Amino acid sequence: MADELTSAQLEPAARVLRALAHPLRLGVVQHLRSGELTVSQLYTKLGCSQSMMSQQLGILEAHGLIRTRKEGTVKYCALRNPDFLKLFSCMRNHLLTVLHLPSEAECTVSENG
Repeated sequence: MADELTSAQLEPAARVLRALAHPLRLGVVQHLRSGELTVSQLYTKLGCSQSMMSQQLGILEAHGLIRTRKEGTVKYCALRNPDFLKLFSCMRNHLLTVLHLPSEAECTVSENG
């Protein structure tokens, strides 16, 4: 199959998935779907400290998930491979259909209802 990983790709794939296995890192990737953001925009959106964000960005960058660039004193982040966002669609589908977690719309309705 074209989508199948080779035996040589399994361990690197597992390392990339482990790099994503943190709510903040998932949030970073998700927020970068709309384009490049600064580090301060990311830590503000995700509600964490600058040092925590820097640590998480380092992990994502080391595994090739994001790229960063500096412009003066401002550090910008972007996805290296936007196709990787397809994983979020697969994950959401799994959470809704297999684990039966409610969608955000269902949570809002039940909280207000």
